Parts: sequence; structure tokens; C-alpha cells
Amino acid sequence: MIISNQSTEAAACEPIVDLYDQLRPALHAYLCGLGMTSEQSEDVVQEAFLRLVRNQLELDSDCNRRAWLFRVAHNLSMDVHRSQKRSSVPNDDDQHPVVRERADPRPNPERQAILGEQMKRLEIAVGQLTPKQRQCVLLRAEGFRYREIAITLGISVQRVGELMQRSILLLEVNT
Repeated sequence: MIISNQSTEAAACEPIVDLYDQLRPALHAYLCGLGMTSEQSEDVVQEAFLRLVRNQLELDSDCNRRAWLFRVAHNLSMDVHRSQKRSSVPNDDDQHPVVRERADPRPNPERQAILGEQMKRLEIAVGQLTPKQRQCVLLRAEGFRYREIAITLGISVQRVGELMQRSILLLEVNT
């Protein structure tokens, strides 16, 4: 009896493990794009998946678990940002850590200068987006459809379209 119960539990956890392997890099990148450090992002990703395991039975079978996880991770990241605002003064150098983390560490000097200029323009352009616009762009860059972005951010699909259109125009003008 114990062996069959253990095999049933292992079978139930397998889809979550596969989902973790599939979504962890995208969730991590999204959270870093929201201004979290790599360590904070890993903590939030783990907490989001723990909540998935805890709430698995309560979720509908047709529930979009990908959007659900991004929504939970987004909410957890906002909690972290709120607690940081209360406890510390923001540092201007760490506003966009994801942009710096993704740069190639060993380009030649010419390429390094070009990359530096491009990164400055991109940081300025992304910095001019509203938080909702930035979140929409980051989620779209992760391959989310507008409907999934709307679910994740708790806004309408029409609003996502408007935010994306304005974001694209701003980024085109400023880069």
C-alpha cells in the first residue's frame, strides 16, 4: 500500500517538475526585468512554485498554470519591492540589472563601445516606460500572448494592446 501511494505522489509531482524546468528561466528573466536581483528572483520563483504545489487541488483543470505562475511571481515581486522601499534608499546604479546581466562579457573594444552606447539608449528608453508598459513588454518578450499578459497583470486585453502600442512607439523613438 505504501509503495502505490508513493508512486501516485511521484506521478502527480512530475508535471510540476517539468513545468518548473520549462518556466524557471523565463520567470527568472521576467523578475530580473522588474528590477529584482538574481537571488531575489530565485527566491520568488521557488515561492511561486511552492504555492502552485499547495494550491494544485484548488486550481481548475483548464487553468493556465503558466499565466498563474507569472501572476503569483509578479505579486510576490511587488511585495518584495514594497518591503524594500520601506527599509532602504534606492540605488540608481541598480535600476536595470537585467540589461547589464545579459551583455556579452568579452567583446572586443570596438564592439564593447557600441554595446555600451546601445545599452545606454535602451536603458533610457525602458526607463521612460510606465511600470505597466515595462511589465507588458517584458512578458511579451517572454512569449506571452496578450490574453496571458492581461491575466497576469489583472487588466483587460484591450488595455494590454494599448500599453504595447504606446511602448513600441516610445521605444522606436528613443532607441
